[in-house]
Order: sequence, then C-alpha cells, then structure tokens
Amino acid sequence: MSAPNVVKVIQKEGAISDEVDYAIMSYLMKKRGGGFTACQPSLVELEGGKQAIKMGIDSTFIGKINQLMGLGIVGTIFIDYETLNVIYCTPLEELEANIKKLEEAGIEPQVRPKGKY
Repeated sequence: MSAPNVVKVIQKEGAISDEVDYAIMSYLMKKRGGGFTACQPSLVELEGGKQAIKMGIDSTFIGKINQLMGLGIVGTIFIDYETLNVIYCTPLEELEANIKKLEEAGIEPQVRPKGKY
C-alpha cells in the first residue's frame, strides 16, 4: 500500500488532543516498535475528498544526558479526520531504510523539545 495522494493542505500547522496523541503513539509502538514519534500535524484533503491528519514520523531516542533526541523525519502517518482511524503509516522496512540513509548522509541527531511534537 502506498501513501495517499494529498490534493490540498487545509491547515499547514495545528495541534492534536492529548488523547489523539496518545493513540498515535500507541499505534506506532505496537505496529512499528519503539523509537518513532509522530510530529508536525497538518490537516489535508486526500484524493476523493477525505480529510486527514498528516504527521511526520521522527526517528527518536534518549540521548546520553537523558534528552530526547531526533534524527529526522523518516516516514508519514495519515489519520482519518472523522473516525481517527489510521489510513496509512510508512512500513517499518521503509522507516529503517530512511534512518540508514540519514545516518549515512552524516545527519547528526538534534535535541527535541519536551511535550507533544
């Protein structure tokens, strides 16, 4: 399955509730494993007129001095705006390949802010 086609960005930046944030984190943990954080929510319209919350998936880990670190966006997750069901999430194999690409490119992890996305 490939990522849905975005035809329009309705709201470039936004916020999601704590409940939705928790549900997305739980989904990522169960379906993709640890080390992934959903971030940068936006509201988009997909082909066919469906609205969805689009979020990047950051490769994250706890650094040496107990700070949340991020390597960068390695995938995407789309959540149905009405039902809050996951429409699409980048497969684990692709997430891992994208992490490897960032590491091989010499990208250094950066400190991530505390709190949501």
